[in-house]
Amino acid sequence: MKQLIKYPLLAAALLLASCSDSKTSTLSLEGDTRVEAITVSGYEGVIDHTPRTISVNVPADFDLSVMKVDAISLSEGASCSLPAGTVFNATVPRSITVTNGDVQSVYTMSVVHDNVEFLSFTLDGQYHGTIDNSARTILVFVPLDAYVSAMQATFTVNAGAVVTPGSGAVLDFSEPVVLKAVCRTATADYTVTVVKDEMSQAPKAFVGTASDAYSLGDEASAACRWMLENVPNSRYVSVQQIIDGDVKLDDFTMVWCHFDFTDWPGQMWDSRDHFNAYWLRGGNILASRDGARYINDVWRIARDQQSPNNMFGGDSYETLAYDLGFTITGHEDHAIYAGLPTDADGRVLLVGAGCANSNRTLQWGADWDPYGSPEGWAERTGAKALASGHDYDVNRVTIAEFEPYEALKGYQSGTVITIGTPAYEWYNPNGVPNPYYENIVALTKNSINYLCK
Repeated sequence: MKQLIKYPLLAAALLLASCSDSKTSTLSLEGDTRVEAITVSGYEGVIDHTPRTISVNVPADFDLSVMKVDAISLSEGASCSLPAGTVFNATVPRSITVTNGDVQSVYTMSVVHDNVEFLSFTLDGQYHGTIDNSARTILVFVPLDAYVSAMQATFTVNAGAVVTPGSGAVLDFSEPVVLKAVCRTATADYTVTVVKDEMSQAPKAFVGTASDAYSLGDEASAACRWMLENVPNSRYVSVQQIIDGDVKLDDFTMVWCHFDFTDWPGQMWDSRDHFNAYWLRGGNILASRDGARYINDVWRIARDQQSPNNMFGGDSYETLAYDLGFTITGHEDHAIYAGLPTDADGRVLLVGAGCANSNRTLQWGADWDPYGSPEGWAERTGAKALASGHDYDVNRVTIAEFEPYEALKGYQSGTVITIGTPAYEWYNPNGVPNPYYENIVALTKNSINYLCK
């Protein structure tokens, strides 16, 4: 029995050895697969072998749709998928596969126009400018008593760009100043305008659901553009930047969330802990339009963690047959209403007859269950009513304030203002001039200053 077991094992070992000796690999794995140099339509590419990228800069007015590989140099013995003589469309990045025997590498080539962009701009180390690289303008707000005749401008620009006068220069900004920027074949004149303003210089952010301010919906975009163009030290921040940790809410004294009529709860759910922590440690929030929805179990600001219980409208626009506003009876002395005129019925009018309005409303029915009364509503939500609807009704709360308190041991929570009246709308699709637009502006300025106090 021992021999029957022993010899089969020996045979298997000899068979394995025989297979190992006879099965020699024929793969060719020795060759290099590098793009050593490339010239496209007369412009030399810059190669980074670590991420395998190639960048080619061309003049600002160069046609990218028809380009030609003039020459390409590869590792010895290698070939590629984009050889010399190839005509291609460079409006999108192109892949170049380099092959040498059985080895392959893929490079990504991007052809971009020469361009100049300002990335940051600050005066005297504290007044931050709003940059519009499309319009080539920079707007800086400073306090009313600022000495603008000699201010130090510090800025950053894209790689390769040179600006005259340079960063660090002390300039007279009593009139607009033109900065000349050059980056290879691209040239641009940027106009810097300094405006004296009474608004707070505290850092502020407009928070939006789009990746950038230019991709917002119509309503949010209109509000955001106004803020960036008129509010000192303000910037746009996307929700995704907050989620990814690229932007810290704690860097801002207040943030404004003015959202379009969007899916619920959407992307905001993933940012819930960031907003809650910000508010618990004293961060202030202006939550208007659909921003007011998130005081519930998303941000956990309302004591009962509920949204306004009367929400409707927002999916279409109608032309108003009458002026539309909200009533501030009993709250006329609140700071957010400073300087705002009221009509004979105690209304602050925001939208004029003939303008388009979506009637997006986020209000509380204070007499509805489970509140039962304005007093019950205040106790359960922890909020203070600041306004009712177009027609005065103490049981309809369209603007509310959540005042600070020690929600987290050792910390005072921030202040939150919610604006849910349908009259508070920035976008007017029919283009009819709104005679009460300045009231919208004044209410917003007052609210921002109040939250920055």
